[in-house]
Amino acid sequence: MRRSRVALTMIVILLVTNLVTYSLATGTIPWTGYRFGGGAFRAGTARDAARLSEEYQLIMTRYVDQPDAHALVEGALKGMAEATGDPYTYYMDPKAFEEFDIGLAGEYVGVGMVVEMIQDYVTVVAPFKGSPAERAGIRARDRIVAVDGKDMLKVPSDIVAGLIRGKEGTPVTITFARGPRESETRFDANLVREKIILESVSSSLLFPSEGIGYLMITDFNRKTPEQFAAALSKLRLEGLKALVLDLRNNGGGYLEECITISSAFVTSGTILHRVGRDGQRDTVASRGGQPLGVPVVVLVNEGTASAAEILAGAIKDNRVGRLVGTVTFGKGTVQTPYDLGGGSVLRLTTERWLTPNGDQITGKGITPDEIVNLPELKPDETPITGSDPDDPRDTQLRRAIELLRAALAQGSGG
Repeated sequence: MRRSRVALTMIVILLVTNLVTYSLATGTIPWTGYRFGGGAFRAGTARDAARLSEEYQLIMTRYVDQPDAHALVEGALKGMAEATGDPYTYYMDPKAFEEFDIGLAGEYVGVGMVVEMIQDYVTVVAPFKGSPAERAGIRARDRIVAVDGKDMLKVPSDIVAGLIRGKEGTPVTITFARGPRESETRFDANLVREKIILESVSSSLLFPSEGIGYLMITDFNRKTPEQFAAALSKLRLEGLKALVLDLRNNGGGYLEECITISSAFVTSGTILHRVGRDGQRDTVASRGGQPLGVPVVVLVNEGTASAAEILAGAIKDNRVGRLVGTVTFGKGTVQTPYDLGGGSVLRLTTERWLTPNGDQITGKGITPDEIVNLPELKPDETPITGSDPDDPRDTQLRRAIELLRAALAQGSGG
């Protein structure tokens, strides 16, 4: 009986793999007449589909131990995504996607970092404000080389993030590498996991008598436009006359939410250009709105990435504000999630985006109107909060305030 079941299973596998090969080669689903994609595996590449099918069959029938068919398929899905050579294209199984999508819940337990897989290591894009990671002095572009002594070389970001997260109050030791590979410095950060509340917008009126306001956006999640509108409305009621928009260490997020917020600054004009596989440029215009009506200075740094760079680039190219700080991260691509069933998702780079002036920023970043560096902090120094105008170490914020005061003086005839 067992042998007959094995034989039946192999017949089913052969039929399925042959049908899949036929469908990929012709772009047609048998017996239905339905066509898709024009036949992605035509000519020589049809042989590759046959090779893939043959390898699967050989492993299933000849491998010394009984293989896990599901694990083989999962490995093939991951491998195909990795073979693109794009660090932002990857396959996520249900658990990995849950980890990726955790920001939608608004809170989680961890150390507070936005990370991306860059080449061989998961790399910090930005630490969250007030998080254990920020208090420990972790910076954008620091590479995670070990977690609790376990080597993280080529370990996917979802697995690394899962190892770093855990029970509130428990310790985790993360080994980081900082600087160029050939002269990197490695160090351990002994952190305690905390509940991280994902409030993406914070604001205050720095100088009420002058009307100089401060608004920080830490990421672009689904709640960010609502939080942004509320914060801006509050500042206006308090007498806003000039605004510091802080995008430092903003690792990005959702494109649509970013476009909505960008339209509050660029009320008419171009937000970005989207370029797909066909090379055609799709211009995304402002969605309109009430003009801000006050001078704006935007703070950026090497942790300003992705959607945050879209907002910064839109403000700079449309000349509705000045950028102060350091060159941004340089992520000029758009990723689209595709549901593969069963909770698994392919996060695929489907477009490049350009600034309104047509600049591609991948690997280059956006150069601010004024380069202003922060001083190097000692390991035992208190981190710069980013919103304290009396902190002499925050040279970027202080320069922004100088520029806004000059703009207000000029506007009043001073």
